[in-house]
Amino acid sequence: MKFTDQINLSNYVKNIGIKGSPSAAIYRDKLYVIYNGIGGDGLYFVTYDGKDWAGPTQLSGVISGVGIAENSSPSAVVVRDLLYVFYNGVGNDGTYYITYDGKEAKGPVAIKGLIGSMSFSKGTSPTATTYGDPYVFWVDGGGDDVYYSILDHSTWTGQTRVKAYVPSVGVASGTSTFAIEYMADFYLFYNGTGNDGTFYTVLTNHGWQPPVGIKGLIGDMGFRKNTSPTACLSGGTYQLLVFYAGSGKDGIYVTSYDGTGSKTWAKQQHVTCPNGDPGILDGTSPCSILYNQTPYLFWNGSGNDGIFMTTVQA
Repeated sequence: MKFTDQINLSNYVKNIGIKGSPSAAIYRDKLYVIYNGIGGDGLYFVTYDGKDWAGPTQLSGVISGVGIAENSSPSAVVVRDLLYVFYNGVGNDGTYYITYDGKEAKGPVAIKGLIGSMSFSKGTSPTATTYGDPYVFWVDGGGDDVYYSILDHSTWTGQTRVKAYVPSVGVASGTSTFAIEYMADFYLFYNGTGNDGTFYTVLTNHGWQPPVGIKGLIGDMGFRKNTSPTACLSGGTYQLLVFYAGSGKDGIYVTSYDGTGSKTWAKQQHVTCPNGDPGILDGTSPCSILYNQTPYLFWNGSGNDGIFMTTVQA
């Protein structure tokens, strides 16, 4: 797997200051990179239309009361032509979301107020994705348990406990899950509570399946403390790519799963760019997304010097 040069987005747009990890979504054919502002003044985004970058725009600029929990980051998903941005509240009182229609931001809305009791583990972030309907996952405040709620049109379902179906799921302290649809199934990734690599469980039409440890399949794998995995499709080959911050504080690694052919995971590979190896800020996680059939990888630079980017070459 080959990567393009790593680039600081500040080369294209000025005044990007990020706190935590970036998030990304595709909305109206544009790539949105969303992040928590370093000044503690809410959420921002920059956009890319395939040619030019624009921004930053303060997503929460017209909304009062947006506060993000310490060591937490946003998660974005597009639902019925609305961009939803989820975040854990600064008061440690549950997950909130705001919506953006391309012109106006609305919210925040407290999910806790819609589904009843809700808490999250400190230092974790929500994970939003779609699988027919929008799903939002979070790590429960009681420890390593994972819950989720589903947005059915305009109604959020009550919270569902993943351990009720997969008892052996255990999420490492200070880390979050990542969910993605692949091959008509739903993959939920997480870093294991035993610090023994990244695991996943799959939701199929037969229900949640037992977790699988990727390390046991590829032989060598570790993750940096307080970091989480991310995943995206590869584009033309239709493989699933999983990225994570290496345990040796030596950058970002990637493995891939071939669900269309061999049904196997590839050995982990160090993400290296022609102009140097990416360095990621301690305690932050990479973010990946497929845009225009090209996988994009974003991360907070190791020097706390902004959002960096590379892409996977065809």
